[in-house]
Amino acid sequence: MNVSTSTFQTSRRRIKKVEEEENAATLQLGHEFQLTQINHQGQEEELIALNLSEARLIIKEALLERRRVFRKTQRLQQKKKEQKQHEKEQQQQQQQQQQHDGTSSDNENINPGNENNLVDHVNGTGASNRNEDIIDEDEDDDMDDEFIHTETREKELESLDALLEQTTGGNNKDLKNTLEYLTNFSRFRDQETVSAVIQLLKSTGLHPFEIAQLGSLACDTADEAKTLVPSLTSKISDDELERILKELSNLETLY
Repeated sequence: MNVSTSTFQTSRRRIKKVEEEENAATLQLGHEFQLTQINHQGQEEELIALNLSEARLIIKEALLERRRVFRKTQRLQQKKKEQKQHEKEQQQQQQQQQQHDGTSSDNENINPGNENNLVDHVNGTGASNRNEDIIDEDEDDDMDDEFIHTETREKELESLDALLEQTTGGNNKDLKNTLEYLTNFSRFRDQETVSAVIQLLKSTGLHPFEIAQLGSLACDTADEAKTLVPSLTSKISDDELERILKELSNLETLY
């Protein structure tokens, strides 16, 4: 009985302690909301909180960069394969030429010309490869720009499958669901608009979590915003908050 009673008392103390610590009105919601965080290397860093639009852009850019690396690696592997095949063909041609010409003195006059032709061919091939690299990179940039600046949400959702197939093998269902959610609910579309939103909200001096929430939630009034984010009540006046909400609404991307 003593052990059981002690256990119940400990449980009640823990519940009371949690209730005292957690207070949405003051952002007392756990260590995750502290301005100073400890990273996996044991180093201190500032709290980072992203709104949905920021998260969408960061994930998309990471996937696009991965696709660029994959394509570059594939091109290098293909070029190495073609180079080996080309060298093999050259060796075969030289052997055939030597067998045809024999070891006569005339062969000595022919070989230098063949060597010069070979050098010219290699130099020409190198220049051609460099031009192909530039063309391939330009095509990659065009594809990336087309994906980033897709006009409609529907087109972006359609292109997600191809992007995930090229970068993750198409097996990452959780990542696909995350991107679909972010695409559907992000308020701001391009990097310029997101940067303007961040600059506007950071000027308020609010907590990173509050800034992220205001960037994600489409609140029409100050009362609605303070209801959804209670900690705003004691930090910002209704008039100032109404002004910020109006500016955010003006920046919002209409699909």
